[in-house]
Amino acid sequence: MPNRIIQKVRAAVKLRLIVSLTLVGQVGIARLALSQAVSPPAAGLETEARSLLAEGRIEEAIARYRQALEAAPRNPILWIELGEAQRSLLRMPDAIASFRKALELRPDHELAQLALAECYRQLTNFDEAKRLLRAAAEAHRESPAPPLALGRLEIQLQKYDEAAEMLRAALAIDPENVVARVYLASVHKARGEVDAALEELDRALAREPDNALGLYIRATLHAERNDAARALPDAERVVQLEPENTRGRLLLASLLVRERRCPAGAEQLEKIVAAEPANTEAMSLLAGAYQCAGRSEEALQVRKRFAELAKGDQTEREGGVQADHLVREARKLAQDGRPNEALIELKRALELDSDNDGAYTQLAKIQFSAGRYEIAREAAERALEHNPYQSDALYVLGRTLAKLNDYAGARDALVQTTLINPLDAEAFYVLGQIYDVLGERKSGIEALEKAVALEPGNESHARALELAKRKP
Repeated sequence: MPNRIIQKVRAAVKLRLIVSLTLVGQVGIARLALSQAVSPPAAGLETEARSLLAEGRIEEAIARYRQALEAAPRNPILWIELGEAQRSLLRMPDAIASFRKALELRPDHELAQLALAECYRQLTNFDEAKRLLRAAAEAHRESPAPPLALGRLEIQLQKYDEAAEMLRAALAIDPENVVARVYLASVHKARGEVDAALEELDRALAREPDNALGLYIRATLHAERNDAARALPDAERVVQLEPENTRGRLLLASLLVRERRCPAGAEQLEKIVAAEPANTEAMSLLAGAYQCAGRSEEALQVRKRFAELAKGDQTEREGGVQADHLVREARKLAQDGRPNEALIELKRALELDSDNDGAYTQLAKIQFSAGRYEIAREAAERALEHNPYQSDALYVLGRTLAKLNDYAGARDALVQTTLINPLDAEAFYVLGQIYDVLGERKSGIEALEKAVALEPGNESHARALELAKRKP
């Protein structure tokens, strides 16, 4: 079963530069870039890196950014651009580290704050994303970008009242902000306030006629009102602007079929199915379009294929749901001191869903507690194969590698844990101990200080920090 978090991250990364640059563009990305001039040697490398990015040669671009940073290590813009390149390859811990480096150099750098928050949003660490965005909003009260990003996050969490409040705050700062107005329209749509949504969209699209998201939302609203005359031009324009926009093409196809323009609708759906052979929604509509167009034999074949895929999807979904339930039961059993029974439940879960990272993570925890460190390591690594951003799995892997005397590996796993979940006091505590073993005293003290700051009342953490500071 494909990991749901990875699917979300991949979908989000597709729009990574558009999102980041759109949000910060509202306050002037050029001004931010110019505020930290790049030295001539680094500037040439930065230009070359940007050209490589435009050509899709991301690994080479990352190498150029690193060369540029050797010449200008204290330039936050270079660190941010490096982070965006790393994020495009789903190297989230690396990207987070780069954005945090930019913030070390410029703690109030809005672009770095927004980029880091976007990382955590993609990783579904919504609490940390909100914390960063609220700090950015406080530091940059005249900028619409932080409340806009907060509004977008609240939409994702389906907290529409909070989203509307944030988006109106962005519009109070910048009434002509098209992105904020389109998102506000989506909030109205979600709340069933169709007239209000259309009013916001008409204002936004009058200013930016080719805003694809705005056109798509407006087309869906008109379609829901059976007003194809208004919906079709918007849907057609969405597909022209974004040929790979599956939702837009589906909407256009459904409108064409509804208007009995079935051959044209079928043509749109064929393009989707050619690119996404397992898209059951497109396949279902295509069968109807073929039937409408008098292509009965082809409609029958598509319906058969649709039935096979739909059955497989249902089996997979049901297996995933059952597996998740078994993992929760196994977790409770382990907490109740019944590890053997928990292992039986985990075995059943993995039989239903062999890609369930939660099952592998829980298995790693149980095996670690039992002292079976090689088995624990294998289970943690399997969990990370399916979800490399699973902080619990990274933490268990770090603890396990330390038991296997692989202290460098343990350090790397725990560093990634703290990057993905910067509020994990226990991970900082263990990391501090690992640094001590490796002789990296300064880093060890810093990690322990973070553990103590996160849990001031934890005596073990405070005692470890005191001992670390006493060492010569």
